[in-house]
Amino acid sequence: MAAIVFSLIFLRLSDPWPVKVLRYSTFDSMQEISPREKESDQIVLVEIDENSLSKIGQWPWPRSSLSKLTDTILSQNPRSLGIDIIFPEPDRTSPDLIAAQNKNLPKGIKDALAALPSNDTQLAESIDNNPVVLGMAVGYGTQRKIPDSTSDSILMIGKDVRNAIPEYSQVLRNIPRLEQAAKAQGISNIAQDPDGLIRRIPFVYNINGTLVPAFETEILRISLNNTPTEIISNNSKIKQINAGGLTFNTDQSGSAWIYFSNKPNTQTVSAESVLSGNVSKSFFTNKIVLVGVTAVGIADYTPSPTGQNLSSLSLHAQALDSMLTNTLLSHTHLSTSIELIFFLIIGIVLIWVANSYAALELTVAFAILCWSIILVSWGGFSYQKLLIDPTLALILTLSLYLIAASAGFFHEQKQRRSDAKEAFLREREKETRIRKLQNELMHTIGKSSVQKLSSSIAHEMNQPMAAIFNYTNAARRILEKDDTDKDMLKSVLGKILTQADRGSDILKSIREGAETGKTSVKALDVNRIIKEEVELIKDVGDVETVQIILACDGDLPLALANEIQLHQVLLNLIRNAVQAITHSDTGKSLEGEIEIKTTCNSDGMIQVSISDSGPGLSDQEKETLFKPFYTSKEQGMGLGLAICRSILEALGGSLWVEENKKGGAVFHFTLPPS
Repeated sequence: MAAIVFSLIFLRLSDPWPVKVLRYSTFDSMQEISPREKESDQIVLVEIDENSLSKIGQWPWPRSSLSKLTDTILSQNPRSLGIDIIFPEPDRTSPDLIAAQNKNLPKGIKDALAALPSNDTQLAESIDNNPVVLGMAVGYGTQRKIPDSTSDSILMIGKDVRNAIPEYSQVLRNIPRLEQAAKAQGISNIAQDPDGLIRRIPFVYNINGTLVPAFETEILRISLNNTPTEIISNNSKIKQINAGGLTFNTDQSGSAWIYFSNKPNTQTVSAESVLSGNVSKSFFTNKIVLVGVTAVGIADYTPSPTGQNLSSLSLHAQALDSMLTNTLLSHTHLSTSIELIFFLIIGIVLIWVANSYAALELTVAFAILCWSIILVSWGGFSYQKLLIDPTLALILTLSLYLIAASAGFFHEQKQRRSDAKEAFLREREKETRIRKLQNELMHTIGKSSVQKLSSSIAHEMNQPMAAIFNYTNAARRILEKDDTDKDMLKSVLGKILTQADRGSDILKSIREGAETGKTSVKALDVNRIIKEEVELIKDVGDVETVQIILACDGDLPLALANEIQLHQVLLNLIRNAVQAITHSDTGKSLEGEIEIKTTCNSDGMIQVSISDSGPGLSDQEKETLFKPFYTSKEQGMGLGLAICRSILEALGGSLWVEENKKGGAVFHFTLPPS
């Protein structure tokens, strides 16, 4: 158990990516459960959205248009204006560049265009001497240096911390004219974690050994007191960062976790509304204003831990909002220390309880430790904005509990085996008696199964054999006549062969079902099979006093069934209906009618209804009618209806009986269409 404790401590200190993924998912879940409620009212977003593009024109706009937008915002004296747009190249729509690119223009027009100020100059003049912060991007472009004014805005207090911050070799900068005019510049592209989510905001970046502030850091500095950002270190690792007079706890690389809110930013306005004058004259006064592109297809959208897809502009706003409301989350060396203390406490407590107490006390200790870990982690998040990872601690607790419980279980099992050794001999004698009874029971079950199978085969073969017998007698009577009707004899002999084939098919079907457990099905015309069965019954049955009426739907679709089994079902049901009419309790033959109707029911199933005008069924007969070996006939086997129902249910249909409103009974069955 101690080896597991030290293994998890080593795993936490080495911190491979799978462990980070587990930790990040836990922290994301915390923000999903309890997103940030506290919000500042100091941030306003000016979005270059779809409406702005449709009214003003496609992106990129001429920088003269951005100059007008900037002038409108700055005229209301905001605290600062952060432009989340990078200008690495001159504006191609500037008048002087248009004149230079179009050599075929008349000289007078070219001179007039060249004399006009460039769009870049207009934008530079708009932001000059104003609290404007421009963005830069690390990891792009070919520049390896940064503007001198940017590095001057950072002050290190303590030891050199550059080695603690990830280093970048390239930076994408703005054109010199705009860099000279801007009050400050910061890195605006926030790096994603390997799983594609943005969770943390760096306060500073390391570009070829030079510390550069983040976009948010510079906005905060310009908005509040315009003093250099202070990096407070401890043993060459960042401990705190002071930006704009606000102090933030960070990890050793100078990053903090954004505490996301799931509420939309209410102070949002379209750039088109600003340019058209549809905002109040004090809308931006004393506010931190962020300008950026949010139009779908142009702006980059990134999923947040709370499940929202946020534009770059919204991400900057969420980060600044967390800074201004002092709700940034931190996962510092203190968090790591608490997590490691968890491991030691868990190991000591569970090892001591496992060696000193029973399973109940071990389970109680396990539950107390789990809840303590969860409460400490949630309390740090809720009240101190400190992220403490409970996952490895809970895994350790569960692992040690399972090991201790398993060890106790094996010890108990060993004792039980010792106690059971004496009982084994007594049980052997009992098992011998039980085995003997089982053998007798299996023999009885085997005999019963053979009897049921024999009864089933006899019942199914009874019908074709009876038909063969009747047809053979008819053939003999024809032959006994002096003037033998050869055509009639051929017809009767053909029917004998048909019934013989049918008997063979029944046996084949029973054998296939016994061997494979499956029945072959195909698309069948139910109306045709009904007519064949009615003709058979009229030929061999006593139906002189019974009128059979067919009401078959001519548009009936084909049914998916086994032909032999469908013949069996129809013959059983029609013969039962005939016998219900022709044989009363007194044994006298009665008259009546049978109606056979086919249709499609509301469920799309093919439904066949066979109604008779017999005496009907009692309540007791309705309950036991479909049970095997139940019969109301002296010579009956009681298997017909039970076999019919099992056949239909195996085909996906059903069989049931109802009272006939005209007297008698109605048997309904359904089949699926092909």
